Amino acid sequence: MFGQKTQPSWFFGSARHLEAVNRLVYLVECREPVAVLSGPDGSGRSRVLERVGRELKRAGDRVLMISLAGLDSEGALWQLVSRLSASAGNNGSLRRHESLNRLRDELAGLSQCGTHTTLLLDDVQRADADAGVLLRFLVSLAASGSCSLSLVAAIESEIPEELGAHVYLPVRLERFTAAESAGFAAELLQRLGVETELMDANTLRAIHEVTRGLPLRLQQMCELLQAWSEAWPGAEFSADSVRMIAAEAFSSAATDAPPLRALRMA
Repeated sequence: MFGQKTQPSWFFGSARHLEAVNRLVYLVECREPVAVLSGPDGSGRSRVLERVGRELKRAGDRVLMISLAGLDSEGALWQLVSRLSASAGNNGSLRRHESLNRLRDELAGLSQCGTHTTLLLDDVQRADADAGVLLRFLVSLAASGSCSLSLVAAIESEIPEELGAHVYLPVRLERFTAAESAGFAAELLQRLGVETELMDANTLRAIHEVTRGLPLRLQQMCELLQAWSEAWPGAEFSADSVRMIAAEAFSSAATDAPPLRALRMA
């Protein structure tokens, strides 16, 4: 879920994230050309896409997931062609129209073999402006029916105009509630070997407050708490200790607590 991932095999099955996965899989199975997943940074877009990809692979789809962050059309196109075509190798010398033709031919070939292809496009809002050329091409292929193709795009908020006209039911992720944050933290901390019985309701509430209910920050906070517990075995967690750790780890955390190094000297 959550940007640059350190534990890609773990997926926290909150109700809203499972609903997002199910809705996106359903849209692809209905052969909608474009599906969009939106949500604030850190809300779990990447991990939802990963989970969608696993579900679609089980159903027999050919699934490719790429991050468009920092890529222009040529960079994204080369990645798609090289991963779809075994004959592409490391040949980056193809002209754009040749690469587009090869991509179209590869997708058409898979379609003729009865294989549906799903492209999971992460970080669309961070792509180079020129990437819109490729998006329009992919949307035209998916919408035309000439290839058995679906696009699932993850964005932060506004749907790009290249996708908008073909989006049937956009899926939106929101921040966790306090209860969801507590469940997330308790489950991940147990996986990390941290004794969660040392935490009371106030501590879990503080974890929610300093992470603002964002799964990425929740994961980072849990990993910091794991390091803290290893450095001071048996030490009790408290709301104050959580805020102290967050004050140093998250520059945007609103707190007047002293930094972590002061806690270490206590």
